[in-house]
Amino acid sequence: MCSEVRWKLCWENELQVADHVELAEFFRKTYGPTGEFNAKPFEGSRSWAGARPELRAIAHDSYGVAAHMGVLRRFIKVGAVDLLVAELGLYGVRPELERLGIGHSIRVHQDAAPAT
Repeated sequence: MCSEVRWKLCWENELQVADHVELAEFFRKTYGPTGEFNAKPFEGSRSWAGARPELRAIAHDSYGVAAHMGVLRRFIKVGAVDLLVAELGLYGVRPELERLGIGHSIRVHQDAAPAT
């Protein structure tokens, strides 16, 4: 049941309502087996829990959303310097695709982030 996975990087404001509906269903199915509480934030068309990501890496295959990773920009203080970092979250892989290395396939996009 493995098909070719295509990653797409997109800013949050580029997503349409249909995208959020599809992602919310993906998260309910991905996080739900670990406990009903974990799927609850994704009721309806809400595709985030806690802080809403700014940038998303979404993998699709012929069956729909295969994997997802959200990115937030954060500042941390290192000594006297504020350092901009990326906080990664909302990571998930469709259960039947786990352990196939899909998460590693995102490396091909590390230099292809959308322009700010």
